This record gives sequence, structure tokens and C-alpha cells, in this order.
Amino acid sequence: MKLECSKSLQSLARKFPCELYIVGGYVRNHMLGIEKDEVDICSKLSIQEVEEILQGSEFSFKLKSKNLGAGYIIAGDEKYEYTTFRKDTYAEGGNHCPESVEFIDGVEEDAKRRDFTCNAIYYDIKNDKFLDFYNGIEDIEKRILRTVETPEEVLSHDGVRILRLFRFQCELNFKIDKATFLAAVKYKENLRDVSGERVLHEIERILHSPNKYKGLSKPKAYMQALKNLNRGAFWPTFGIDCNKLKFKMVKKVEHKSQGFLIDVIDNVKPISISYYLNLILSDSFGVSKKLCDYYINILSGYYEALNFRQNKPYFFKYFDNFPQIHQLLVHKSKYLANKYEFFYKYIISHKIVVTVKDLKITGEDIKLHYPTVKPNRFKSILSSLLSDVFDGVLINEKDVLIKAVEAKLKYL
Repeated sequence: MKLECSKSLQSLARKFPCELYIVGGYVRNHMLGIEKDEVDICSKLSIQEVEEILQGSEFSFKLKSKNLGAGYIIAGDEKYEYTTFRKDTYAEGGNHCPESVEFIDGVEEDAKRRDFTCNAIYYDIKNDKFLDFYNGIEDIEKRILRTVETPEEVLSHDGVRILRLFRFQCELNFKIDKATFLAAVKYKENLRDVSGERVLHEIERILHSPNKYKGLSKPKAYMQALKNLNRGAFWPTFGIDCNKLKFKMVKKVEHKSQGFLIDVIDNVKPISISYYLNLILSDSFGVSKKLCDYYINILSGYYEALNFRQNKPYFFKYFDNFPQIHQLLVHKSKYLANKYEFFYKYIISHKIVVTVKDLKITGEDIKLHYPTVKPNRFKSILSSLLSDVFDGVLINEKDVLIKAVEAKLKYL
């Protein structure tokens, strides 16, 4: 069961005065016979020693973290993440970062800091042999996810590993060892210490897990993780006000993240959808304001369509994002999807103006021709002009609109 190594990697190993190992996903995927992962390598050499032996060679070294003894070794188009053998110590909580690091010489001790047995198999490049301290090869053959040490030791201080457990379950189509799952539930509060951005990143990877390894994962593999997150009542640790969620839209739509958020809203039933989405996306998951506003517009447009919002105000607000809204709406109500799509196409074919930015007049024009008007009135004036143009009361010509502003000033 020889592991394929590039000539570059073999050449690198020959430069090391000690054994150089490949570890992690690349070795695991070799065992599974699927697409190889990124190459993670390790040895007992410090990053300073590695830099010294690579000087003047075809390899370059880029530091990633001095504290963690990590960096990248680069040769042409190939890049390997390198780490020095180490022993990690964690503080209370689950923020994923070790409190202290001790660099060591032994590969077996280094294996103790790994997460799951399938990810803790080492391949000795020089001697062409595998080192398997935790029966990871057997667990891969049985398709089981199990922690290297006791589940309590591995999961009690690292919330990210709990998320990775469920992601690997979906991506690899593995079963989770019972003791490992129970420990994940026991220490789920550690997820509160993980950054919102990292939580969202892992959830999105779970939702799109069937695309990771074609032919290995099932089409709806992500449902395994979602069901386990229900079983363990994990959702409150992500800021979602529900212990269990019923999933419908996420299974239907192509954009899984949007389908997931719809399912969350349908279960939680918040008074204000936009407020709740902002709370989850911005406060809990740290999503940027621009992306948060984008999601809010699409999902608000979806729900307002379900509530039969009138065409004019609807398209004033949602025209730009309607194609994305339609992709969601068609899975809920084909009648409403077709109804709004008809008007959307009508607007396009008849070149009807539906946004202020398409008016032939701007706030600067109002300022130029009506200098006494305060800027805080521009928005309402332009919105009123847009409404008249949409209704056919005014034509979208600059001179006409500038003249119409005078009448608007009496009321706005």
C-alpha cells in the first residue's frame, strides 16, 4: 500500500537529517482511494532548523506561526504545510487554540494531539512505511470516526473539533463512534468559545459536504450532521433559539446556506425576519454588513412574496436580487414564483424604471437646481419621482424630472 509521493517531496525528504512524515487528510484519502487532500508534513526539526537546511535549495520556507512551529515549504507549484512535533496544552473552554506548546522529538507523542484516528496515520517518506498508533487504518476500513485518545481528552477543550467531527461524518460517509458522539454532546458548550466566523465556515462546509469527495459522500450527506446537531440540541450554542429544527428547504434548494436560514426562520418564527437574520448573521456568525444585507434582502423578498406583496413596492425593493429570490420561491410556491417572474420579465422587456439609480436625475441635480432643499429630503423626493415614473405619470427624462421636483417640495 505504497503512498504516492511527488519527486519534489521525495527530494525534500532526502534533505532532512531525520524522518519526514506525511500526516492527516492526504494519508487518510490514500487509504480511502479518493482524491488526495493538501499535503501536511512534520518532523522533529524546528522551523529554524528547517529554514537552515533549505537555504540555497529549490525549496523556500514561509512562516505561518512561530508559536505553533508551523510554516509552508514551497517548491514551484507544490506547497506543503510543515509542523514541528509538539505537545499541546489547552485552557478551559473550546476556542481551539492551545494555551501552551512544547516542541518534542517523538512522533508517537505528536500523534496524541491529533483529533481522530483516521487523521493520525503517519507515512514515513524515507522508509516507505506507515505508523498507525491508534488503529486508524482499521477505523478507515470500518468507516468509523473515533478520537485518538479518550473522547473527553480530545473534545473537552476544543469546540472546533466537535464541528469537524460532524463535517468529516458527512464528507467521508463515516459513522461516529458512540462514545465520541456522547462526548461531543457533553462538551457542546465549548462551541460558544469558537468564533462565529469559524462556526459559519464549518456549517457551510457541512451543507456542501456532498461536493467534497465525489463518489464517496451521499447526495444529502449533510443531513447526517444536521440530524446529529438536532439529537444533541446544539443549535442554542450557535445563537439559534431552537433545540431542534425541521429541515425542508435546505434539502430542496441549490443554495444550501439560504435554504438552511429559511428552515431556521420557519422553525423559530421570529417577529421580525430582518432583525433576527441580522442577529444570527452579524452578531452570532460575524458576517460582513454587505453580505448580511444581501442575505436579508433575498430572504425578506422570499417571505414578502409569500405574503403577496404588491408588485410596485415589491420590485422597488427586490428587483436586483429577484433571480436569487425566484430560485428559492419556486420550491415553495410555483404559482407565486411564476406570478412575480411574469412581472419581473415585463419590467425588463418594457424597460420600466424600478430603482432610483436608474432615474435620469440625482441628488446632485436637486441640489444644483433647488439649493435651499436640505440633503435629507433628497431620498424621499427621488422615491416619489420613481413612483410616478413607474406609474407612467412622468417620463424618465432629466428636464421633466427636475421640473417635477418643484411640485414635490410642497408635500415632501
